[in-house]
Amino acid sequence: MRIALLAFSALALAACSQEPAGQQESADDFANRIGGSTQLDPSQPDPDAPNTAVDAAPQGANLTQLQQLGDIGGVNLGPREGGCTFMVGSQEMIIAAGMNEPTLPGKAVVRLGDTLVMADSAPGGLAKIKSGTTFSGAGFTVQVAPAAGEAQSRAANVVVTDASGNSQNYSGNWICA
Repeated sequence: MRIALLAFSALALAACSQEPAGQQESADDFANRIGGSTQLDPSQPDPDAPNTAVDAAPQGANLTQLQQLGDIGGVNLGPREGGCTFMVGSQEMIIAAGMNEPTLPGKAVVRLGDTLVMADSAPGGLAKIKSGTTFSGAGFTVQVAPAAGEAQSRAANVVVTDASGNSQNYSGNWICA
């Protein structure tokens, strides 16, 4: 009886599989077969977007529209002794870093047009970044203006302006360490 039950179970499992052994259906094929879609939520960063930064946003990108950073594991902000993050709600929009040396500039990374893009600040080091500064990138500037004080987390306004003078304002928190 057990042998018959085992044989029947093996046959039932084999009948359930319509694909040859070793061949697995892709997520897109599965979605198409059941009538669904694997399209991404456009309000979220593309998980397949590269996590390294470039010096210029892609041509045609809206240079005033900050996007959530997402994975920045491959971004090189250079040597740093601290930094700040601009948060809008729970979304990281800017990460900046610098050295405790007033003669050195700082660096920041933003996501524009689904691309991580680098921007530089004028000399002033980490102190200037914490107190608020302007970062310049290819065709855009990011002006960070945190509330006065020395608190680790402060309300902040950010204005992103493109080369044509178009700008977008953001309100959030400037969190520094």
